[in-house]
Amino acid sequence: MATFWDRFHNFIWNEHFWLGDDARWEDFISSDPSVYYPKISHMNWSIIVGIALMLVRLIYESFLIKPLGQWMGLKERKRIYLKDAPVLEAAFKTYRSKVPQDQIMKLVKQTEMTERQIQRWFFKRRILQMPSSMYKFRECSWHVLFYTTSFSYGIYALWDKPWLWVTVNCWVGWPKQHIDNDIFNLYLLELSFYWSLLFAIFFQRDYQKKDKKEMVVHHLVTILLIYFSWACNFVRVGSLVLIVHDFADPWLNIAKMAKYTKHQTTCEIFFAMFILTWIISRIFIYPLWVLNASAVEIHDYVTTFPAYWFFNGLLFVLQLLHIMWTYLILSIAFQKLTLGSIEKDIRSESDSELSDSSSEGAKKNNIPDKNNSFVTNGVSQRSTRSKENH
Repeated sequence: MATFWDRFHNFIWNEHFWLGDDARWEDFISSDPSVYYPKISHMNWSIIVGIALMLVRLIYESFLIKPLGQWMGLKERKRIYLKDAPVLEAAFKTYRSKVPQDQIMKLVKQTEMTERQIQRWFFKRRILQMPSSMYKFRECSWHVLFYTTSFSYGIYALWDKPWLWVTVNCWVGWPKQHIDNDIFNLYLLELSFYWSLLFAIFFQRDYQKKDKKEMVVHHLVTILLIYFSWACNFVRVGSLVLIVHDFADPWLNIAKMAKYTKHQTTCEIFFAMFILTWIISRIFIYPLWVLNASAVEIHDYVTTFPAYWFFNGLLFVLQLLHIMWTYLILSIAFQKLTLGSIEKDIRSESDSELSDSSSEGAKKNNIPDKNNSFVTNGVSQRSTRSKENH
């Protein structure tokens, strides 16, 4: 068994793949107590810290953000009860919000429900699928707190580091590059945060975003990249990647919080700040500062190896995504200039949009509601159809 484990370990952590010809895993063992080289086992503490961050988030949202949201006019969504219908649930998961009419007629035959009752069931199910404005407000507030804290701490930790100002120092002396407590804490904090986001997806029952699978993949890839950059001691360039990506996120989340509370002018001001910080950090600083260090300057100090191309390839893919997202962001800015306001969040559909589109569909299909009302974000709105019929 020990022999098999040794072979498996050597296969996974093959030195030629991860370190090339310039380093060995023994190089990360320091005989000087004042010099610390990365140990992958130390980053496993991020799982425990991630769980602690979930507790901090719960307290922060429950005792501070939820009352703030209620004071600003947001309400928790009223609980919606659905009849247990496995056949309808299977159809919903297959077709999502657009169940074909012929399938609905088949469902009528398979269940004891009428066509109107099935339409009503799907209508409620679509509402349950979307997170409420209060939920999104609380989620954005947590992101604002974390990204503001991590970026501020990142600047503090890196301010006196030579590779912040002269990026060629990311590679001078590699792999024997000392990691001080500030950089260790920065990495641990960032990794713990993404663990907490991953845990939240699985353990928070109200997490019903339509991009749930994509977010799981995103968090897992981010966690693996942080882990492996730590293992190879690509920590210096990794720390630059972290602070660059934390710079713009608080502004976007503040803008979205203002949107959810219907403060349109505030939303547009912070969205403009987001556009400015995004372009500066993702379109200029990232390629000219980070990618230049990882793709150009490294060759004078380090012989490239397979893991290098793996990491560098992902960094270039990230830049392509930056360009694509910039196009989408600028399209929203163009919308403001032409229509006079930001009408829709390009990354998530609001509850009001869902309710409006769903209610329009319900009216077209002449679907009655109990007591002639339908449920939105914690507000029951009375239909005027009964009055019009009299």
